[in-house]
Amino acid sequence: MDSAFKQHRTLLRRKLDINQQLKRRRCVSIGDLPIHTEFYASHEEAPLLLFVPGIGTYSELYAQLLSQLCDHGFNVVGVDLRGHGYSGGPRGQYRVEDVIQDLQQVIDHYQQSPDQPVYLYGYSIGALLSVAAAEADPRIQAVACGTLLVPSLAPDMLHQVGWSWIWGSAMLMPGIALPMQSFIDYEQLLAGHPAGEEINADPLVVFDYPLGTLSSLFTWRLGCLQQRYPFQGLIIHGDRDEVLPLSYSERVQATLAHPFELQKVAGEGHMLPWDRPGLLARMISDWLKGTVTKA
Repeated sequence: MDSAFKQHRTLLRRKLDINQQLKRRRCVSIGDLPIHTEFYASHEEAPLLLFVPGIGTYSELYAQLLSQLCDHGFNVVGVDLRGHGYSGGPRGQYRVEDVIQDLQQVIDHYQQSPDQPVYLYGYSIGALLSVAAAEADPRIQAVACGTLLVPSLAPDMLHQVGWSWIWGSAMLMPGIALPMQSFIDYEQLLAGHPAGEEINADPLVVFDYPLGTLSSLFTWRLGCLQQRYPFQGLIIHGDRDEVLPLSYSERVQATLAHPFELQKVAGEGHMLPWDRPGLLARMISDWLKGTVTKA
């Protein structure tokens, strides 16, 4: 770890205002790869809540949110996807099947007993991965989604054409990296955020994704389209979301065979975990405690 990286890390953590929160975490590496996890302990009998980050990012950046979820009475585990953040593996490279197996391994490690409830909160692309995991693992009783991208329901024709191009190109060149800035304006999303400049220069953030990874994501077919599962689902969506319009989540909710509650957040955009971590933590906690535990 060179001095430039250390300096950047110090500045990033200061601007995110997470130094106090990071003192509460316990970092644990799981498996041979390994998968990096960050554990915020509430109490021994608390439900287990796994966090799956948004595209390109990793758990440490969300320390404010994770610590506040812990304050609401959950044992919270932030998971760095393989090839992301502090986890091992080629940068940005995974398949959805890999993530499902990794999340199962994380649950194996942290679940204290078969009776301990297991919940997931997936943010942005992490929501798709979380729902895919819940469809495969009956231990997961609830999934809260910070928006939910359903690849079978493209937001518009432009997305559909782009995903088709990615799929075809990945057949020939799965390892070729596509700059995410070509379809996500990170500067706009982070405009006005105190740590925006540092996040955009963070060497641990994945900005270029192998076509094979993107193809796996954008061709994944969720079972929720056609059937119901034992887990309960929530979609949280700001009505000023810059990435996916609120109308998209309304269409998702109306189309899926598996029921998802939709909670709309007035005046908020896509970056809720950074912009309003306290509000988001309370929404997730209230839903899990008020809806899921009483089901």
